[in-house]
Amino acid sequence: MNKLTTILVAVDFSTGSRTAYEQAVRIATIHSAKVHVLHVVDSAAVAALANSREEPFENHAKVATEGATTALSQWMAQSPAPDHYEVTIALGTPLHEILEHARTLKADLLVAGIAGKGEMPAGAGSISSKLARKVQTPVLLVRTNHPQAFHKIVACLDFSESSRAVVEQAHRVARMDGAEVDFLHVWQEPWVAMAYPTPFADANVPSVVYSPGEREVFLKNLRKELHEFVGNAEMGIESNEVLHEGFSHGNAIAEHAQEAHADLIIIGGKGRTNLRYVLLGSTAERLLTRLPCSLLVVKLPEEK
Repeated sequence: MNKLTTILVAVDFSTGSRTAYEQAVRIATIHSAKVHVLHVVDSAAVAALANSREEPFENHAKVATEGATTALSQWMAQSPAPDHYEVTIALGTPLHEILEHARTLKADLLVAGIAGKGEMPAGAGSISSKLARKVQTPVLLVRTNHPQAFHKIVACLDFSESSRAVVEQAHRVARMDGAEVDFLHVWQEPWVAMAYPTPFADANVPSVVYSPGEREVFLKNLRKELHEFVGNAEMGIESNEVLHEGFSHGNAIAEHAQEAHADLIIIGGKGRTNLRYVLLGSTAERLLTRLPCSLLVVKLPEEK
């Protein structure tokens, strides 16, 4: 995280959003940033209730927003308050309102719970997943019951430009919280990845015959590339450079995070392909389905 001045946190009164709120307050305190707390009253739910009772939508909208204002004030009073904050009750579609507020506020960071009222046991909820895909700023999805400092970070690198931003953010968060970082690169043997005729494989089975020496040379070069890519980011923090073999990058990241007892994964919004018509990289998409901890999605300016 760069020097933050504006943090937007979306809350829905769930346990997950309370953790997100407290994490946002903690980070804002460190950065002396202003916290914007947003709760969206779902206009579709209000309309359905008004229709069922054959009463004007406006009347129910007024009652709902007034009730939400009171409830949010009481809800926030149960947690430490930020030094500088602003509260907004919006009426509309939750995803649209959150995205619009993040854009108009020019938020440096959007914070939300991984799971809202649905309380997903693993993976991200539907709104959180869509925020990770569509939001124009870095987004921190916070695992329920983790409002405290991060202690173990997995920074996911594929040597793309997006990964350079991941390295920088991992270093900043580690310095902020005194955390240990695993700079992780998930790899698979290129001769296994090629499911077409090559000098190393036949057309039916993407496997090859290779010598232990060839494999060791490949890994040696990969370790060197990882070390050079991380560069000076390891200075001043406790860190490890990790190569993890896996056919599915998203699953391999989740597996390593679980094995390492990580409480934060940092990943780029786009990988090497960086296709403009793709909302989120395929690795991040897969990772969203089985998140074992909090997630920070970093995006480059051209992805906005």
